[in-house]
Amino acid sequence: MLDFFFYVLLAGCFLLFVLPISLVLRASRLEMGAPINAEIGLGLYKACMGIALQIRDGQPSVHVVLFSCVIPRPALRLAIEKKTSPNAPSEAEVPPQDQSVSTSHSPPPSEPPKTKKDLEAMDWIRIGLPPALRLLKRFPRIFSLYSVLAKGHFGLEDPMQTGALYGYQCALLALPFKRLRLELIPNFCNQGFIGQARIAIGIHMGTLLLITLGFALHAGLRYLQTRYTSRPLRFF
Repeated sequence: MLDFFFYVLLAGCFLLFVLPISLVLRASRLEMGAPINAEIGLGLYKACMGIALQIRDGQPSVHVVLFSCVIPRPALRLAIEKKTSPNAPSEAEVPPQDQSVSTSHSPPPSEPPKTKKDLEAMDWIRIGLPPALRLLKRFPRIFSLYSVLAKGHFGLEDPMQTGALYGYQCALLALPFKRLRLELIPNFCNQGFIGQARIAIGIHMGTLLLITLGFALHAGLRYLQTRYTSRPLRFF
C-alpha cells in the first residue's frame, strides 16, 4: 500500500513539472453600479483539475474546478470579520514602570579586522548581476498566453474617447492573433462597463525549475571564483 502511494506521489510530481499549470483570471459585472465579481483559478493543464477562489457580492469562497468548470458545491466559505479587543488598555491607562538607568558606560565593541577575502558590496553586485540579467531574459519562457476575452458594453465620460477606444478594438481584431477575442459594444449614453473579462495563462513549472537551477549554479560559480581565486571578476 505504501508503494502505491509513493508511485502516485511520484507521478503527481512528474505531471506537475511536465504539464503546465493554468492561471485563469475572470471578472464580470451584470449591471451598472453592481459590484464586480472576480475569480482566480489554478489548475493542471488548462484547468482539467484544480481550485478556484471566487469573490461574489464581497463574499470569498473556494471551489473545485473540473475540466474548466467551477463546481458550485461543495464550497468553502471564507469569513472576513475583523475582531477588535475593546478591553485592551490604551497608552494613557498603562501605568509607568520604573526603569533602572545604568551609570556605567561601556565602550562600543570594536569591529573585527577586515580580512583580504571579505566581499564588498561591489563584489556582490559583480556576482549576482549577470545571473540575474540572464534569469530575467529567460523568465518569459515560463509563461504561455492561452486566451484573452473581453465581452460586454462599455462607455467613457467623453463619447469621443469611447469611439476612439472602439476604433482601437477594431484595429486589434484585424491582427492575426487568434487567442484575442474582443466583443465590446460602445455605449455613448452611459458611463461604465457591463460584461465579463477573462485571461488564461500557462505556467511551466519545469522550465521555472531549470531556470532557477541555472541561476543558482551560475551565481555559485562566480562566488567561488571571487572568494577563492585571485582572478578578477568581470560584470559580464
